[in-house]
Amino acid sequence: MKISGRKGSELKNVAFKKTGGVQGAQSSSSARTNRGVGGAGESTVAISDRARQVSDAHRALDALPDIRVGKVGEIQSALDRGNYHVEGEKVADKMVTDAVREIRNRTR
Repeated sequence: MKISGRKGSELKNVAFKKTGGVQGAQSSSSARTNRGVGGAGESTVAISDRARQVSDAHRALDALPDIRVGKVGEIQSALDRGNYHVEGEKVADKMVTDAVREIRNRTR
């Protein structure tokens, strides 16, 4: 990560060096240092291995499609054929289960 500017108030360029993905659990207290290229006035920022893992995970999630194309195709075909049926009880059970899980996660 490169932070430009004397007071660090300007974030001109943010770049992460590709690390090849998450490679096992490492101590989050250990850190690697990225140094900017250039001359005087540049800052050095240490990024922990855990932060790199989180960054890699975000990149992997961003690479996934927003929708499951195969599943959407199956449902669309079933709708076109007129044989797509929704079981209301299963939908209601799933909604209640998800709501309870969400409430429990909020209190943690």
